[in-house]
Amino acid sequence: MHNSLLLFISRVLRGLFFSPLLVSYMIGGDPINIDGLFEDWDDVPISYSDQNGDAITADYSLLKITHDSEFLFIYIKFHNGEFLMQDWNDFHLYIDADSDLMTGSAFHGIGAELEWTFGERSGYKHSNGQQTEIYQNDLSLRIAPTITSSEFEIAIARHSTALTINGSQSITQGKIVLTENSNNGDMIPDNAGGVSFTIFEDEVSPPEPITLGRLNDSDIRVLSYNTLNEGILDDDRQLHFKRIIQALDPDVIALQEHGDWEEIDDVIQSWFPNQQWHASWTYRDLVVLSRFSIINDANMISSERTMAALLDTENELGKNLLIFNSHLSCCSNNEDRQKQVDEFAGAWREWVLNNEGPFEIEAGTPFVHVGDFNYVGYRQQVETIRDGDIEDESQYGNDFLPDWDSTSIIDLFPRHTHKRMGYTWRKDGSSFNPGKLDYVFYSDATIDTGKYYILNTLVIDDTALDNYQLQWDDTQIASDHLPIIFDISINNEVGLDNEHILPISIILYPNYPNPFNSNTAITFYLSKPEIIDLSIIDVMGNTVKKMMHEKRPIGNSLINWDGTNMMGESVTSGIYFSLLKVDGRFFKNKIVLLK
Repeated sequence: MHNSLLLFISRVLRGLFFSPLLVSYMIGGDPINIDGLFEDWDDVPISYSDQNGDAITADYSLLKITHDSEFLFIYIKFHNGEFLMQDWNDFHLYIDADSDLMTGSAFHGIGAELEWTFGERSGYKHSNGQQTEIYQNDLSLRIAPTITSSEFEIAIARHSTALTINGSQSITQGKIVLTENSNNGDMIPDNAGGVSFTIFEDEVSPPEPITLGRLNDSDIRVLSYNTLNEGILDDDRQLHFKRIIQALDPDVIALQEHGDWEEIDDVIQSWFPNQQWHASWTYRDLVVLSRFSIINDANMISSERTMAALLDTENELGKNLLIFNSHLSCCSNNEDRQKQVDEFAGAWREWVLNNEGPFEIEAGTPFVHVGDFNYVGYRQQVETIRDGDIEDESQYGNDFLPDWDSTSIIDLFPRHTHKRMGYTWRKDGSSFNPGKLDYVFYSDATIDTGKYYILNTLVIDDTALDNYQLQWDDTQIASDHLPIIFDISINNEVGLDNEHILPISIILYPNYPNPFNSNTAITFYLSKPEIIDLSIIDVMGNTVKKMMHEKRPIGNSLINWDGTNMMGESVTSGIYFSLLKVDGRFFKNKIVLLK
């Protein structure tokens, strides 16, 4: 029977065998990309739907199961709350790999060959009455996202010894149980017997390979790479880096974990002798190298964990290109990481609104923010960079949408060139499974994307490796991080002139600081010259002070209020409002005065 017909029949059967209470038979596979995005799960039937409110802490909602030729895929969604799958939980996964209650370890009506505890990052393989401790690399375990979330996607290798029962079978059917082993913890399914699945060997097409070259020769290529302890200067690893970077052929290189700038400039120059390369100053362990002249560079935050470099791309983009390069605090240092992103978001706000940056930039300067962000904790840290959502506003000021058109910037989700995976860090000997630690954020108000991807030579076929003059283990030996490529496309349809990038509406920004006790700055934006009235009013709507009545030009305007009324007298502590009137429209923000 033709594969396409088999696939059609399998889709029909999947719908027919669905049971919301206990069992659904999964027949057929799906092309799932483990990257923390979940659109590719939309067409996968629900294997089990759990009722809301039957648990005190983690309350499971949905379970889906599918596969491709390499992996068993599991999707888990919670009714509410956010969780971290690799820590801070007591979630257990049990898989009966042969649907036989008499083999494995008996639990909740199944015989589990695999028992995995997510929060402890370890588990057990049960076979022939023996229990063997296993770790993530024994399962080729992949989980996304690596930050807190209400939904997760999980991949486990079908050829792992736990699922093949020490090589004695190829898994074709099985059962799954999910629990939270705390008091009154939730369980899927509620009744004993597990959620059954069947693997039907229809063909799941491999991903279309992403070729390494640019879409257009004029595209500006940015490479972000954590080189693991100045790996490019390590004699044992330098040749691997050379092959990788020459194959990627970047225009801009942002390195993390590299504390030297003078020697690295010479190394990169020797690898590309036909171009002139330039290096920024090194900030902590951050450096930017570029084929374009570096106009200016500077540290952005007090910890020196984020730097900025302004590149001369006037001829190529019509504007200079601003590169931010970050290496934030590692591992469980969530508090420090949040402070670092809060401080950066506040610094960027002041740079955009008040020109209070380390050097001068034009309004609408295209920017890209790359680096090893070490996002392995709270989702809030991503949202602070992407959305300008500052957690500690008392210390770092009000929220500020970071793009030039007063919107969020884009969090890019690249995949491996030859595999449906989105992880950027991998260390097989670690208890932590591979994850997305390296990010690319960019201004889509000013930048159109070309090609973007993650290079992992372990998954590239021999023909392609030979074509790019790479070796199979290059990225594995070079670093525990993978290189990320982001191409900026020179697209005249997007344009980089101010009329496309500046906000199209009038904006009254939140004052800063807020609350305040001496002075607070009030900023507003006009898309065209306008006569404006700006006043401070109290909660009753009475005018406390008229701040401005005049015609203001296009762009941002700023004025300070010192907490006095029209007579110059200090007003009492309390709640006030800034009121902006423009052409019959009113804009209002709350101000809190504390003395």
